[in-house]
Amino acid sequence: MNMPVLRYDLEKTRRIILGRLRPREAQVYLFGSHATGKASLYSDIDVAILPLQKLPDVLVSEIREELEESDILRTVDVINLENVDDEFRQRVVKEGVLWKD
Repeated sequence: MNMPVLRYDLEKTRRIILGRLRPREAQVYLFGSHATGKASLYSDIDVAILPLQKLPDVLVSEIREELEESDILRTVDVINLENVDDEFRQRVVKEGVLWKD
């Protein structure tokens, strides 16, 4: 796997998401294969947002659009943890990597 490109993609993804969420309070988690260290060259980037207050659906759509239009080489899947079942939410929070500004 091309580590400099992977690091760039992860960092750019982190900056875009955290930047778009500002000044809202939310926890952002990297989860899936990149969080567990089992990613392959073709693995997508899985990111979950756990807002402390309701997040407008349009904001999540805008984040996805900005990621798609960026120079990030991998597909980035962004989910709002408000919209998933409790078991999945708890698993992401427990096993994911919390991204901070």
